[in-house]
Amino acid sequence: MEKIAPSHGPIYRKPDRILEPYNKWAKGETKQKATIVYVSMWKSTEKMVHAIAETLSSEGIEITQHNMASASLSEVARDLVDSRAIVLGAPTVLGGAHPLGLQATNLVKVLRPPARFAVILSSYGWGGGAVRQIQETLGQSKIEVVGAFQVNGPPSDNDIEGIKQLGKTLAKRIKEEK
Repeated sequence: MEKIAPSHGPIYRKPDRILEPYNKWAKGETKQKATIVYVSMWKSTEKMVHAIAETLSSEGIEITQHNMASASLSEVARDLVDSRAIVLGAPTVLGGAHPLGLQATNLVKVLRPPARFAVILSSYGWGGGAVRQIQETLGQSKIEVVGAFQVNGPPSDNDIEGIKQLGKTLAKRIKEEK
């Protein structure tokens, strides 16, 4: 095949550039990679995300991070295609996940990426609810939620240690999966 010329969009003169990743995606092939998608209001969830990102990276896991306040859905989708795990971080707003966190969760639900594992991170002020809503949204997927961590207010040093342990558990699961 010399080129791909769809009825709309660009013409691809080097079709292997498109076909190779597509074939891997269609087969469900993944890397030892975690895509981290989050939103934070008062930096509490962001601190949690940084702790798990550092842990995963130190364990040799490739990571990509997307702050939903500025990320494009196409960039998130691109990274989900070959990720073995997803970390979803969202604070609680009015008893549920922040709308941008819920948007990221719905993207995962609709795209049905080949990811096998997930971790949910959340912070709240008066009451939780984000973790429950995200778990319910992911419930119909085949993604195993390895763990969820929820804190009231900013994460303490003990909370950060707990998140790092969860990160090590996730890294182990990522490495064990073929």
